[in-house]
Amino acid sequence: MSDTTKKRLKFAGKLLFVCLLLGILYYSFRDSMGDMLTELANVSPQVVMSLFLTVILYHIFEGHITWLIVHKTHPEYPRWKGFCNAFYCSFYKTATLGSGSGIAGIYYLNKAGIPVPNATGMYFFQYIVHKVSMAVYSLLLFLATYGFIHASFADYQCYILLGFAGVCVIAGVLLAVATVPWMQTACNLLANRLEQKHPVWGEKLTGAGHKLALLQAESLSLLKDPLLLLRLFLCNLLKFTSWYILPWFVFSGSSATGDLPFTALQCFSMTALSQSLAGVIPTPAGIGSVEAVFVLLFRRLLPEAKALSAVVLYRFDTMLLPCAIGAFFVLGEKISSFRRKRPQQTDMIHKNAIHKISHNTILCAVAFIFHYVLFVTAMPLSIIFSAGSQESSETSLLQSF
Repeated sequence: MSDTTKKRLKFAGKLLFVCLLLGILYYSFRDSMGDMLTELANVSPQVVMSLFLTVILYHIFEGHITWLIVHKTHPEYPRWKGFCNAFYCSFYKTATLGSGSGIAGIYYLNKAGIPVPNATGMYFFQYIVHKVSMAVYSLLLFLATYGFIHASFADYQCYILLGFAGVCVIAGVLLAVATVPWMQTACNLLANRLEQKHPVWGEKLTGAGHKLALLQAESLSLLKDPLLLLRLFLCNLLKFTSWYILPWFVFSGSSATGDLPFTALQCFSMTALSQSLAGVIPTPAGIGSVEAVFVLLFRRLLPEAKALSAVVLYRFDTMLLPCAIGAFFVLGEKISSFRRKRPQQTDMIHKNAIHKISHNTILCAVAFIFHYVLFVTAMPLSIIFSAGSQESSETSLLQSF
């Protein structure tokens, strides 16, 4: 079986897995789908404008983070390219269900004149800062609203604490891999043992060891600037806030603010919880896991239809809308590259980029968007099912995940 066939089968498996997760969500909450569509139909123009505003803000901060990291060693790198790079990655994240985002980031940094080894280390460092900042921000919000969380989700508290433990472990391991020198030695020893047992993995393990060395070299260089780290952390907080504020806009736009059973800060905290805890569940691009945790939290305090409509808008704002806007950036870059007629590079990262993100990416994006739209528009069919209690649907979803 060729590598191309394997990659296509892998993508097909991920797509089927996502379909299964969305199917579980649909089945679990099928009794509230009609009311959810009514909620979506009543979305105000102000909420629609906030969707576009939060997408732009998120990518401004993400692009600025990229610029801060790259500008440290390549002062000629312009700010606007960091902004474009953020939308490139968003497009390929959705188009490839998460697997092409990193390759796209490295590829476009390389096209901007950053050598591949440096671009690889920079992107991995940015990803680690993203994960660590998300964990810290979620923990701070959790501690700031602990009384509310404890009172509202006492029966979920064990799961929440276990999830937070998993988030902290993941963030700690990523940080250690990027900064602790002996981690590279340990990983190399493990790779050697795996290569002895599975010789066919040799090339991939060697590549992974090389990337780890690049990551540590780039990380140690950037960690020498504490002011840069503070700027990166604050930019990440602003970036996440542009995401976490969206449910508050949705809920406050559909009802009087005084009628909501939580404040803006408490809403931020629950959204941050759903985003962070979902990261512990290994699903492609977090699809399915974020929706499940989000609805399980907000349905305890609001009607289920409101929680479902909010999570659909949240997913639209964090995945589909960035993908649609990013498609114009990608198309513009392709046209610009064609006009310049630059000679094609033949290094390995370029080959991987062409294979992973230039082959049928538009088709992949359309397939994903079609399925997600189908998930929403087919909801009225749920009225043919018999009504079930809220407790039974919650139990079935917990058992599924």
